[in-house]
Amino acid sequence: MTPSGGGARAPRRSILQLLGRVAAACVGLAIVAYLVRQAGPDRVAAVLWQAGSWLPLILALEAFQLSTDFFALRSILGDEWRGIPATIWVRSLAVAYAMMTLLPAGRAAGEVTRATLFSGYIGTPRAATTSTRLQAAYLAANGALSLAACIVVGTRFGWETPLALLLAGNVVFQALIAGGLLAILRDARIGRWLDRVRRRIFPHAVESTPIDPAERKRVPWMATLICCLGRAAQVVQYGVVLHAVGGVTTIRTAFIAHGIHLVGATLGDMLPNQLGVTDGAYHAFAGELGFAAEPARALSIAFVIRIAQLTFAATCVVVASLTRQARSRDGSSPASVGADARS
Repeated sequence: MTPSGGGARAPRRSILQLLGRVAAACVGLAIVAYLVRQAGPDRVAAVLWQAGSWLPLILALEAFQLSTDFFALRSILGDEWRGIPATIWVRSLAVAYAMMTLLPAGRAAGEVTRATLFSGYIGTPRAATTSTRLQAAYLAANGALSLAACIVVGTRFGWETPLALLLAGNVVFQALIAGGLLAILRDARIGRWLDRVRRRIFPHAVESTPIDPAERKRVPWMATLICCLGRAAQVVQYGVVLHAVGGVTTIRTAFIAHGIHLVGATLGDMLPNQLGVTDGAYHAFAGELGFAAEPARALSIAFVIRIAQLTFAATCVVVASLTRQARSRDGSSPASVGADARS
């Protein structure tokens, strides 16, 4: 017998997706190599070495940003957060961060995975709604910080400058996507889709109980404020990095450096860790940071952040592996726990 057309297409699609990701990563690496060659490899290496002593503080600020996800989720879940085991909380935070850092469109993929981990304890519709709300809150916070950076750039360099226009566009884009996610929650399609994913992974899991439709319409105001706090910590982090590479750090320049990151992150979302795009953004807007004559310093901002993120992501991968082994030794899984809770 020959395989069905659908069955044959699925592996082929997976192979094409993998090849596409590899090709995208290669393009990103080629852009980075070109930018480093232009700026001077020796000069870039010297700036990175100079910035190395600030890495612990940069990592601490990265950890603070990750912790805001936990508190934002708590605000969305209310008292239900206590029903999720600590190992699942740790694993969800670690996996989501690693995916956000290492995969194209990683934030969205990380939230789907987080919802799958939570689904055995709070039900699939509730888990899907929670993760989608967090994603909307995160995007709204990005929009708010993009607006702040846009105001800083516009008042400093003019509203018609490319960076100000890109930041304004980012405000609109983030608002549209965040609003779209909240609109999707008004019907149950995302919950039903995630439930199908969960049942493929855990075929013996019981059916989930749908949540109250009114619950889907709640706007995550508190989670948005907490995510804004996380983005504010990121502004501080970029101010530290700017100082570490030899720049003049003020509130204004910290917002400008963070605004360049926000633009690069949006434009390069489909590349792993926005490889090549954020680097190019810092190179292109080196003048706004006072590095017009020293592009190696501007380029090093992206490199220092990437070193910190990849270091933290590697730690998260180890933590995710350890927590998975711990759950395996306990002999429990989201499916079995969910079944026990409803029996």
